Amino acid sequence: MLPDPGDHFYADPFPFWWQGQPFVFVEDYPHATGKAVISVVPFDADGVPGEPRVVLEEAHHLSYPQVFERDGAIWMLPEASAGGKLTLYRAAGFPDSWLVETVLVEGEISDATLFEHEGMLWLFATDRDGHGSTSDTLVIFSAPALAGPWRPHPANPVLIDHRMARPGGAFVRNRDGRVLLPVQDGTLGYGGGLGLSELLELNQQTVRLSPPRPIDAAGDFPYPKIHTLNRAGRLEVIDGIAAVRKRSGKQ
Repeated sequence: MLPDPGDHFYADPFPFWWQGQPFVFVEDYPHATGKAVISVVPFDADGVPGEPRVVLEEAHHLSYPQVFERDGAIWMLPEASAGGKLTLYRAAGFPDSWLVETVLVEGEISDATLFEHEGMLWLFATDRDGHGSTSDTLVIFSAPALAGPWRPHPANPVLIDHRMARPGGAFVRNRDGRVLLPVQDGTLGYGGGLGLSELLELNQQTVRLSPPRPIDAAGDFPYPKIHTLNRAGRLEVIDGIAAVRKRSGKQ
């Protein structure tokens, strides 16, 4: 468990290993400002978390900090729909210093999730497009390289479905080769649940995802709802939502 002091919450954890040490990047939301920043939590060799520290702040809200290594560099692709664009950052001094590399996609893009498939890069995300919900309209973009150009899929919007449109973590390839995407179930409200959808087909003409298999929050997890799921190496991370005195908070 990653405790917080009560005046803000942590959400959207993404783990990343660097030089044999695990780090978890999180949305760090101070209630006083109403605008989240990205913080990192280092872990020691025994798996004990250190103090979270802010590594990226913008004039707008940031969340969902997907961190990955590619082309000899470390990158971060945080959600920033409030700023009206999806921006790629490059680590200038991991894990604390990040520089803007380029804008990949313009628009109210939420929880963009990167995936490499058959020689192409793909982004799965939701797009509010100026109206409606941020969680029910799935759009997909593809590019030959990380810097782009990123082009919308001809089938966009691929689906409109509160049960599975919004990604809830990075793609996972399991032991039998199936590709799974954690997806948020918004039918009970934002963060109401999480499921796993299998990617059945993906190319420049067609996208097919299976209906999501719900993830049950029962067990050792102390919160009634699961929000995101991610894994790197032997470290798996989840976050959840619970009612907290006159407001909803994510832990």
